[in-house]
Amino acid sequence: MTTSNDRLDRIEALVEKNAAAIDKNAVAIDKLTDDIGRFNDRLDTYEKGMRWVVQLAFALLISATVALIINAAAFLVKLVLPS
Repeated sequence: MTTSNDRLDRIEALVEKNAAAIDKNAVAIDKLTDDIGRFNDRLDTYEKGMRWVVQLAFALLISATVALIINAAAFLVKLVLPS
């Protein structure tokens, strides 16, 4: 019987040790889940900012192109129709 009780005590100690490790892992997983949520929020903000910057860049390119076309057209009109 003593051998059986010793074995049972060792098994209970292992179960308690594993339960503590499982609780520790659960806390770590919860922290990682929170960190991932914050990272996703930051990434979303970054993506929106980059989208805005790209749209602004294209708008500036289009504005510059239109300005050049208008200036070139005005120059050609002055060449063709001298005053």
